[in-house]
Amino acid sequence: MPLFHDISEGELRRGDHIYVWRYAIGYRHHGIWDGRKVIHFSGAKSGDKSNATIRRDTLDVFLDGGNLKIYLYGVSWWNTWYEFGGASTTEESDPPDTVMDRAESRIGDGGYSLLGNNCENFALWCKLGERAKKVRTQ
Repeated sequence: MPLFHDISEGELRRGDHIYVWRYAIGYRHHGIWDGRKVIHFSGAKSGDKSNATIRRDTLDVFLDGGNLKIYLYGVSWWNTWYEFGGASTTEESDPPDTVMDRAESRIGDGGYSLLGNNCENFALWCKLGERAKKVRTQ
């Protein structure tokens, strides 16, 4: 299992949980691929999250020059233990239609919170529903 989960746009599937490292700021930004665009929690370009909402953007806007990566689901514990901050889980993802229904139901929502309602929490909830609470987050 690779430490870094690089993927190309052509390999993406509807409902995939993707992320990009924001090295200058020191965190990962997460979203859900809808087959053409990314649904994600995003605020002002300056990093101000007070006005952040869940919205749909192009992959280029989401990546902002970074490298596309995929969050892995249903992998063995042995293949997740070494990941700093986690980018995979042993939990199996729900089906893509369920993932997309959840993601699309939240478009326009706000209420960003660094610890409890952020882009990673959103993507995990889309993939796992209530089981997302069991998954370790940043």
